[in-house]
Amino acid sequence: MPDVLVAGAGPVGLTTALLLAEHGLTVEVFEAADSISTQPRASTFHPPTLDLLHRVGLAEPLIAQGLKAPVYQHRDRERGLVADFDHAHLARDTGFPFRLQAEQHKLSALLLERLGDRVRFGHRVLGVSQDDHGTVVRAEGPDGPLVTQAGHLIDAGGAPGAVRRALDIGFEGFTYEDRYLVLLTDFRFEDHLEGLAKVAYISDPDEYVVLLRAPDAWRVLFPVREDVTDPAEWERMLQGVVARPEPYTVLHHQLYSVHQRVAERFRAGRVLLIGDAAHINSPIGGMGMNNGIHDAFALAAALRPAGVRDGSAPWTDEALDSWADRRRRTALEYVKVITDRNARALGEKDPERRRAAQAELAATAADPAKARDWLLDASMLRAVRGQGLLPC
Repeated sequence: MPDVLVAGAGPVGLTTALLLAEHGLTVEVFEAADSISTQPRASTFHPPTLDLLHRVGLAEPLIAQGLKAPVYQHRDRERGLVADFDHAHLARDTGFPFRLQAEQHKLSALLLERLGDRVRFGHRVLGVSQDDHGTVVRAEGPDGPLVTQAGHLIDAGGAPGAVRRALDIGFEGFTYEDRYLVLLTDFRFEDHLEGLAKVAYISDPDEYVVLLRAPDAWRVLFPVREDVTDPAEWERMLQGVVARPEPYTVLHHQLYSVHQRVAERFRAGRVLLIGDAAHINSPIGGMGMNNGIHDAFALAAALRPAGVRDGSAPWTDEALDSWADRRRRTALEYVKVITDRNARALGEKDPERRRAAQAELAATAADPAKARDWLLDASMLRAVRGQGLLPC
């Protein structure tokens, strides 16, 4: 049986599988879908994530398929530019002082190329049992139900969490009232909004906007309270960003609920939760996928040295408990706090509080030392350093 079975072939599951395989473990990946999803989901890679991916030769080929965003902005619908935050302030802290805008499936494709036939598509994990010697995994494959064994099961299967539910692990937190509507359009906002950066958070008490430049289109995010499926309503919203006589072309749309939830524990014996199976958060700030990739690197760092395994478990119980505790605290005390604050600040309705917050942002961005300190959090560098994954 393999040392590890990973449930889920998203970027987090595949990163986990590659790291463990390169440390000498036998690994299989089960993915319910028939192929890697190319749906436009996460699209931001932060500097420390690129630093980590560089170690396994993946940063450079990923960067070649994306857009570097060295500056990102806070703007106001009425006032325009509030603050520019330039990653140049982090030039001594990272080898990649920019946000990379690239769709997550581009990383998944690079990982799949490295993993080859270790990934089995059309295999959905349904449940698990375990004893002191390993796990017994129930799954559904192309030919029907199957049962397989693995030393450890790592659930990277996302928020639905079949494994998490089977183990009766709570998923604590809340769901926002607003849902998020994401529209992809080929309209060139940068030609109409002066000084627009590739990443812009535009605050408004009624309908804030996030503009993210992807390689082939702009992603435009709006908060909505209802299922907005009428193209006429999409047109109204886009015209509110930049008014133009011609209608917008919407290349793709996506509507989803937004949560802040963290599993009550990331480990149950030989079963580990990672990525969205362990934590989900508001996408404002682009931290979710990055945090899951950091989970994977932290788990690989917790392995016993290869030379002392000699058939024993890849991890000690103490190492897994420490990994689970540290990663859960990062999700709760860092990612949840920052992304929730980001989401609420964009839609702040009190005019005095909004003006005060924007004045503070502008002052922070104008002071190089304060801007660097702010960016250490926004880029996730401080959190990754705190886990010992990158040098301080």
